Amino acid sequence: MSAIVGERDRLIMNTVPRFAPANDRVLLLAATAQAFKVAATTIAAPASIDFTAGLVNMQGQVAFTASNASVLTRVGNVATLAYAGMVGDSVTVTASIVADGLTYTASQTVSKIFDGVTGNSARICYSKTSLLSLASAPATLSTQGATSYPPIDTWGAGTVWEGSPPLFGAGESLYRSDGVFNPASGTTKWSAPYLNALKVGQLSAISADLGKVTAGDIYSATLHGGAGYPTNNYSWPSNGGSGFHLSSQGLLIGNINVPGGFFQLSSTGYFEMPGLTVTPGGAEVAPIARFSGELVAAKGSFRGELVAATGTFGLIRSATSGQRTEYDSNGIRIYNAAGNLIVRLGVW
Repeated sequence: MSAIVGERDRLIMNTVPRFAPANDRVLLLAATAQAFKVAATTIAAPASIDFTAGLVNMQGQVAFTASNASVLTRVGNVATLAYAGMVGDSVTVTASIVADGLTYTASQTVSKIFDGVTGNSARICYSKTSLLSLASAPATLSTQGATSYPPIDTWGAGTVWEGSPPLFGAGESLYRSDGVFNPASGTTKWSAPYLNALKVGQLSAISADLGKVTAGDIYSATLHGGAGYPTNNYSWPSNGGSGFHLSSQGLLIGNINVPGGFFQLSSTGYFEMPGLTVTPGGAEVAPIARFSGELVAAKGSFRGELVAATGTFGLIRSATSGQRTEYDSNGIRIYNAAGNLIVRLGVW
């Protein structure tokens, strides 16, 4: 820096600094909230919103206006918009002031935000019981309120319905009912209960309609069904009904005591159906088969001893061609290996 020399340099350095104040003017507008949140009950929060005008480098009274003819109240440079005075779903509030012939403005927009309509909600209740089953009627039941439950003894004596599964012991079962709360009506509609859980020592303690069952290896003592076989007894029905029985004793199908088909296969080897029985043999006793009926168009071969057989026969022959013996109602015929008749006894 060069040395200060000369009158000009000395004049500049000795001059008192002078600054002109800032003269920028601004109108600011602040809001205490940007929206009214409207609940399903139509109650809004907040109840009102304040708009405060701020003046920079100017003074005076600010004018306020609101769109949609919404109503404002004011105290000084603060305007208030109440939810009750708001027209439409959104309102723009504008503040303005004139200074030295110039108009300054600022604005804020607020809106209404609505909660969605509250829909139906699911509810559940439980009851334990020592009963074998609960009733299915009534199919539905309505209770008042979102925290209510079916009355005591509903669907079964001794039932107490509550929102959480109660503890239960051996011989007891847990039932569940599903409900739907409707806020419009203020009621809960409950459906008939169903078995949710049970505690037993063995499955023979339960009786159930299982519907369709897919399983692998099934071990069972007895299977029976139909009106004629209500119990696990291995015997033909005496009540005129039909059905089936399957156990280690054998298989019974139908009913031998009523007209119609039947079938029996015993574990001893005894077999019976209409017109045919087979009695099992033993160590020194041959099995016996008895057939009654008409044997039509029978083909095949027979081996063994035919004892005390009676009946009406057509043609009996030892072979179909070549050397053979034939017997029919006309007599006996014997043929040689060439198929030529060599002996004939009887009528011709």
